[in-house]
Amino acid sequence: MADTHQDEGRHNLLQCMTTEHFVLQTARAATIQEANQRANLFLTSVSMVTVALAFVAQVTQMGGPFVLFALILLPCLYFVGLVTFVRAVQVAVEDMVHAREMARIRHFYVEVAPAMSRYLIHSIHDDERALLADRGFKPTRWQAFMSTAGMIMVVSSAIAGVFAGVVTNAIIESALAVAVAIGILVFATSVFLLDRHHSSAWAAAEEALPVRFPASDSIEPGP
Repeated sequence: MADTHQDEGRHNLLQCMTTEHFVLQTARAATIQEANQRANLFLTSVSMVTVALAFVAQVTQMGGPFVLFALILLPCLYFVGLVTFVRAVQVAVEDMVHAREMARIRHFYVEVAPAMSRYLIHSIHDDERALLADRGFKPTRWQAFMSTAGMIMVVSSAIAGVFAGVVTNAIIESALAVAVAIGILVFATSVFLLDRHHSSAWAAAEEALPVRFPASDSIEPGP
């Protein structure tokens, strides 16, 4: 009788785990969709502002009205990029949490049926290295720049650099070299600060999420 209750409990647990796995997969799809939509909205805004500035520059011969137009639009565009970047980082962290929980569920599957480990491609471990290997990635400092948040970070920083260059050129006339130098400096500073936020947010999420099944915790496959 005890064995019957134990088998029934394990069967119910397996059903719950399967349902949770499906829910997590749906949640991951939703986070990816949100990140793509926000990135598309931001890049569309960048394209529209660029076209508008090009028309104004052509009409005004890049005179005072163009500078005023740029000083109004570029900060707004940078703000859109900034909030898009922050949300993209949050979405990436959410996706990472979902991926780790799915790895834990696969670990449970292999605990129940060790023979499954021979047929699973995705990792059953929930540490960072295992999840990167699961996607075919190697740990690298430049991985952040390949993400949606990294793309938005660079584009937004370029907008900040252009804004700084326009302001400098408007204040100091006939000083194009100075304006370019200041623009590059602002671009690099913005990339550095946003990348630091990205790294700190990811590190905080990693620290708050304990690793229960590291890669060193292996389960021998069944016959």
